[in-house]
Amino acid sequence: MNALLVIGSPKGKAGTSYAIGNALLRRLAAAGWETGVMTAATSLSSPEKREDLGRAADAADIILFSFPLYVDQLPAPLILSLEFIAEHVKPGQKIAAIVQSGFPETHQNQPAVDIMRKFAGESGFHWAGALAMGMGGAVSGRSLGKGGGMLRNVIKALDLAAASLVSGGDIPEEASLLFGKPLMPKALYLFGGNFGMKTQARKHGVGRRVYDRPYA
Repeated sequence: MNALLVIGSPKGKAGTSYAIGNALLRRLAAAGWETGVMTAATSLSSPEKREDLGRAADAADIILFSFPLYVDQLPAPLILSLEFIAEHVKPGQKIAAIVQSGFPETHQNQPAVDIMRKFAGESGFHWAGALAMGMGGAVSGRSLGKGGGMLRNVIKALDLAAASLVSGGDIPEEASLLFGKPLMPKALYLFGGNFGMKTQARKHGVGRRVYDRPYA
């Protein structure tokens, strides 16, 4: 079996989307699957890279799209990659989505999941499900190699998803529910986010302007 991971984040392999998507890919590789990674932001940047993406899509039994939420939408480079990949669909080929956002609430990702499900149905892919989570900013820079701490449910969800995919199934609802559980209390996440924003504002000399309301 062959799995292709398409990173929808402009950060490529430096971001949370890659960290989570690659963690799932490693589990499939451990089960004997062939795996590959492409980045949406660069995969269509030249005729050669378009050919590479086409060949990778043709060879894949399942294509995993891992990306951050942009307001309530998919990143533009990912949309272009989806349009291109739709030309390479083959019978029985699966797609699945991994979407995370900086919003505290997981349900903010639902429109993006619905878009991916709709794309699968209209393009002829088999929809294999989604893993969606809020508080994605808390994952950045953290290892997904261990199962403890605030990422314990994420790790369990990836294990369940991989086991189901390896056995020929889709991402189970149990995995989706685990993946979407809050990583920490909402108040703590908001405190950390605000602290980080104010720290960056002071660093760049605009600490006194964070409460400006120029359009009020």
